[in-house]
Amino acid sequence: MFNLLHVVNLSDAAGDADAIAARLAEIGMTLPGVVTNAAGKTLPRSLNGEHLMWRISFATEVDHWAALSSATWRSEIDPLLDPASGVSFDRVSYRPSLSDASAGRQKEGIWRCLTLSVDAGTSAAEIIQFEKDTALMPAHVPAIRNWALCKVVASTGRRNWTHVWEQEFDDVAGLEGPYMLDPIHWGLVDGWFDPECPQRIVDPFLIHAAFAIKQAVIA
Repeated sequence: MFNLLHVVNLSDAAGDADAIAARLAEIGMTLPGVVTNAAGKTLPRSLNGEHLMWRISFATEVDHWAALSSATWRSEIDPLLDPASGVSFDRVSYRPSLSDASAGRQKEGIWRCLTLSVDAGTSAAEIIQFEKDTALMPAHVPAIRNWALCKVVASTGRRNWTHVWEQEFDDVAGLEGPYMLDPIHWGLVDGWFDPECPQRIVDPFLIHAAFAIKQAVIA
């Protein structure tokens, strides 16, 4: 799989978030190599999650780049994301390095992402340990259904993004309760983010955000 995420900010003049998300999801299904495709208004209590998010999984990286250069993208998607219309966005192209989609789940839930940037100059050993610690979480937090820890291949926007840590939950309560409050979260993984911890390697500006999904999108 190869994934593409847009985190979209709208000015007052840009249009309605629900309508734009619905249109992006509709067009997304016509792109080459699409495996899963979903868009929606960003749920409350996000951090830098803007107004809406749009996530696509492609069968291959080649399909992803073909979609971005396609006539459909130029004629139908670019106008919806046009900065001249008051739209700004982060675009993140990424592939899973560690993942588990065995939970399936053909029912409604939420998809959540933590999109982050590791400090330039961080050693490879530190990055590997950060990834290993993060990937331990699903084994300790049963509320996590499908998940993927991903490395960013290309990005544009507010940071030079390096990782996407994405999960699916049955509901917001699973994210805000069991996930956030589990000791592995605040006792192990948080140290990589905490400015007061010597092991911190993650830029404090990150995207923590979720949107509602009708069925699983992590494949």
